[in-house]
Amino acid sequence: MLAWKMLKREFKTGDVMTLIIALVLSVGTVTGIGFFVDRLQKSFELGAANLLAADRVISSDDPIPFQWQQKASNDGLNTANRVSFSSMVFSDSGLQLGQISSVSSAYPLRDAYLADTELFGTGVKTTSGPKSGEIWLSSRLASLLNVSIGDTVDVGEASFAITRYLVRDPGSTGSVFSIAPRAVINIDDLEKTEVIIPGSRVRYHLLLSGEQDELQGFDEWLKPKLTDGIRLRTPKQRGERIGETISRAESFLLLAGTLAVALSGVAMALASSRYVKRHLIQFAVMKTMGATPKRLTKITVYQLGVLFFIGAAIGLLLGFLIQFVIGLLLQDLMSIELPAPDFGKLWLGVATGFVSLIAFCVPLMARLIQVSPLSVLNPSAPFQANALAIYVAGLVGMYALMFIYTGGIALPTIMFLSIVVIALVIGGLGYCLFRFGRAQTKGATTGWQIGLASLYRRLLSNLFQLLVFTVILMLGLILYGIQANLISDWQKQLPENTPNHYLFNVLSDQVDGITKLATDNDIPISDWYPMVRGRVIEIKGEAVSDLYPRRADEPDLVDREINLTWANSSGAGSRVISGRFDAGGISIESEVAKEVNVGLGDELTLDIGGIKLTYPVTSIREVDWGSMQPNFYIILPKAALSQFPANFVSSVFLTQSDAPEFYKGMADYPTVSMLNVGDLLKQIQTIVNQLSNALQLVLFFILSAGGLVLVASIRVTLDERLEEGAILRTLGANKKLVRQALLVEFGALGFFAGCIASLAAELSLMALQIVLFKQDVTLHPLIWILGPIVGTIIVTIIGVFASRAVLKVPPIKLLRAF
Repeated sequence: MLAWKMLKREFKTGDVMTLIIALVLSVGTVTGIGFFVDRLQKSFELGAANLLAADRVISSDDPIPFQWQQKASNDGLNTANRVSFSSMVFSDSGLQLGQISSVSSAYPLRDAYLADTELFGTGVKTTSGPKSGEIWLSSRLASLLNVSIGDTVDVGEASFAITRYLVRDPGSTGSVFSIAPRAVINIDDLEKTEVIIPGSRVRYHLLLSGEQDELQGFDEWLKPKLTDGIRLRTPKQRGERIGETISRAESFLLLAGTLAVALSGVAMALASSRYVKRHLIQFAVMKTMGATPKRLTKITVYQLGVLFFIGAAIGLLLGFLIQFVIGLLLQDLMSIELPAPDFGKLWLGVATGFVSLIAFCVPLMARLIQVSPLSVLNPSAPFQANALAIYVAGLVGMYALMFIYTGGIALPTIMFLSIVVIALVIGGLGYCLFRFGRAQTKGATTGWQIGLASLYRRLLSNLFQLLVFTVILMLGLILYGIQANLISDWQKQLPENTPNHYLFNVLSDQVDGITKLATDNDIPISDWYPMVRGRVIEIKGEAVSDLYPRRADEPDLVDREINLTWANSSGAGSRVISGRFDAGGISIESEVAKEVNVGLGDELTLDIGGIKLTYPVTSIREVDWGSMQPNFYIILPKAALSQFPANFVSSVFLTQSDAPEFYKGMADYPTVSMLNVGDLLKQIQTIVNQLSNALQLVLFFILSAGGLVLVASIRVTLDERLEEGAILRTLGANKKLVRQALLVEFGALGFFAGCIASLAAELSLMALQIVLFKQDVTLHPLIWILGPIVGTIIVTIIGVFASRAVLKVPPIKLLRAF
């Protein structure tokens, strides 16, 4: 077949290989990201039911009507019960506040316990819980009580034998304010403990599992019966916020990948341009020999089809490898097992390659079919293409890919316009730099002057390359700055003696003792805040259930218990921005006030232990959550909350030398829990580093695509460069001068790109410091060093390598060809 014979010859040239590599990068980058995000999404969907220990969980502050459980059983659903509460656990050695779960024998309906016979063991899966008379203690609780398997502990009026150490209870959930060590007993023993009395803080759970049809039918029956304080949770709801985060991450990664795709598309267009220029005469001759446009179209479509098949196949394999590597980079960050890839996601990579080919190659290839047979008589006529059509096709293709990746209009439109603005700004700066370089090279005779003059002589090509490498280097420098500097800068800018340990579950009669312990050891301690659990049930006289139907993105005040407090002042970590704090009403955090559309004078009704309280909002506070000081969404007058039992919270600043003595003294307060913020900051730094590593992989493919663009653009101008080199060498220039000119041209291009990238990266990091971290601006000198150096090295190596033919081909051979 003629088309295949023609294509086989082209494999010996670099143009077709450039096109294939560009296709591989496009398909591989998008397929890899799509594979990984799909695996991540499915892992959370599969794990959400395990996190609930059921397919459905009904939770209430009051006993759940038994008729509901009967209805579920009659519908063919499996049922189980769990009652959660806090209680003191007593042993011969002491006592400790524990979070107790009493469970039925059918619990859990999904997943399994992890339990062990060794203290702080890793655990073995088991689907059956403790029998009547038995208790499973977490290793932490057992060590605090100084007990082991076989010993006896008391919960209320009942005694239990310790038979296992609890490693994980699949359905247990809690917040940072409820971090008491856990224990599990059989629900048949709950009544014997006598710990549940009127006013006790208890949470009742009815768990369900079964087929989706039966579950959906039960959902429809149940929803009209749900009232305030009763919640139906599903795996979908449980994973919705995580799912939204994953969706945003997918959009971000795919949009980042779009840059690689766009650059690869440009490389395709450049390679196609050179291919078309080299084959115009060949197609013109074929027309003179009788080839019809239909025949030429078939040849072109066949060749593009073969190239697409090769590029897409290799790209899909590369994508599979990319998702595997991203999974390895993030494996320490994720405590979940990723399922196997869904090969249905292959369509995304294939679609990317197809759209790229149509947008960036077809408009140029169409020029071959339109060539006039008269071109044979004038082979030196310049290649003319409809530039507007080519640019429009490329831009439309790029926007179409962004739309496919995000499924929306707003995000791709914003990014698309941002790219245009960035291109104009960088293009303007580059034009000024190149124009300045040209002004210094009039009458160029040295390698330096010739190299700088070349930047302006090929202005459009070099401006585009400058834009490409500036953006790539800017992204790399921003990632470096985030990974290496921002978290540490934030920590350094925290005020001296900023608290690094929180104290929770402190009883009122323990406050003075702990305060004395801190002051005796010269340890700074913040104010004490009482904490009372309550729920906002009405906003401006309307029930929150009517204002905000249950959904994952509902405001933090809605349909859930929050921590309430009273205080004489707004506290060290907040300031009043509207109203008066001492006006005898509610002080609300500003962001929450915006979420629920509450202002000064509006009334909120709270339910605290079955008692309703209504107060107007008299002040709005701006809270600095990064201050490490205890802070709250809602602060009430003391008169409102003093009637309710409360635990207290505070924070202290411990140095390494202070910590041992303070820990020793805290042994006298076994019910108090401490949270080390320093450990949390280390975890944050680990997360940032691992996410940066994953993004660096995407950046590597963007850089590869950028390098491909540089190579392709050099090949497009290769004939011109060869002619210039031949003329220079004919006029007496040696290889050293020509080589020096190339080094200066590409070195200057990389240096300019690095300088502009450093400026853009520094400005971006400043914006992150101000907007995200709320910290003072600090400069990052290393970025200003790395940008120009890395840019100069990378662009010089790629550029000189792609132009090596200028030095290798003898001048006489080139002059004969011209």
